[in-house]
Amino acid sequence: MSLTYWQEQLKDIMPRVTELRRHLHRHPELSGKEQETQALIIRELSALGMEIRTFEDCYGVMGILRNGEGRCVAIRADMDALPVTEPADMAFVSENPSVMHACGHDAHMALALGSAMWLSQNRDKWQGTVKWLFEPAEETFGGGRLMVEQGCLENPKVDCVIGQHMNPRYEAGTLFAKPGYVSGSSDELRLTIRGKTCHGAYPEAGVDAIVIAGQVVSALQSLVSRTISPFDPAVITIGTIQGGTANNIVCSEVKMVGTMRTLSTQTRGLLKERIASVVQGVAQAMGGEADVEINPGYGAVYNDDGYYARVEAIAADLVGKEKIVRRDAPSLGVESFCYFLKDTPGVYYDLGSGVGTALHTSTFCVDEGCLLPGVALQCASVLDLLKEE
Repeated sequence: MSLTYWQEQLKDIMPRVTELRRHLHRHPELSGKEQETQALIIRELSALGMEIRTFEDCYGVMGILRNGEGRCVAIRADMDALPVTEPADMAFVSENPSVMHACGHDAHMALALGSAMWLSQNRDKWQGTVKWLFEPAEETFGGGRLMVEQGCLENPKVDCVIGQHMNPRYEAGTLFAKPGYVSGSSDELRLTIRGKTCHGAYPEAGVDAIVIAGQVVSALQSLVSRTISPFDPAVITIGTIQGGTANNIVCSEVKMVGTMRTLSTQTRGLLKERIASVVQGVAQAMGGEADVEINPGYGAVYNDDGYYARVEAIAADLVGKEKIVRRDAPSLGVESFCYFLKDTPGVYYDLGSGVGTALHTSTFCVDEGCLLPGVALQCASVLDLLKEE
């Protein structure tokens, strides 16, 4: 189905999609505070005759549209904004001080609502069940985890889930994606090095936690370069180091906080074990002690090869092969879409939103020319993915 076909199909819907995107942009809400956003989504989905479900401990919303027997496909859209101040001269500027949709979540929600409108009005063109999953707190703790734990992918079980994100590096309507791994997993590292304080003029009387910390940082970098294959992406970054009280006192305790990024589950598990043994081993060898705390973050996002091929082929028909850009490699950035993929195959892609400034900046904006292809791609993908493989 060409973009011309979808222009005709969506001509009565797109004005409302644009209006919703602008309203959501004017009224952004931070993670964990998406109360008004949730209310708007519930109103829109209810007006389409959907079953509505909300979730405990977050402002997530699920809309369910049942249309006979068959497969089940889900569409995810994130809801929260960022603590960013938008310049007053921007179009549809935020009316909530120091809060802005600087990551395109306003467009994500509008696109999902647009596909909900069309699919609810064209039930003669498909059979099965479609779920719309509006995820809160994507920028912080990932509300998707709570939604999945509370059964959003069950009853009926979702066969494939679709995720879409704005990308300001490409012109409106471009598809930027790849099969296989798209983004990595993250784990927070919290390390405490303990030594023994003494006067700086007599270091032999103590154990310098700062010196130990320096050796730990070097050892962690060597751990990646000499334990993990260079063809298996992994990064350990120590972002903060705090310790010491004065220039002439040997430090007794250093605290370090960092991040570990990996792709494969096996490498993630291996590094967790090795980090603990290396940090503690270095500290003990130098006369000190160490505590290692590793807090799990988001998991990796993996695009199912077969489903990805189908979505990419649909996009090629819609926007042309010249607007299909294959990622060279996965990113070690993270995405809470991983929660929806834990036991369910899916496809996650970027949609070009017009070349401009980077995500999470005050001047980020969406070229609304991406809205039509964005809704069309969701609708066409659902029609295809509801068919038997």
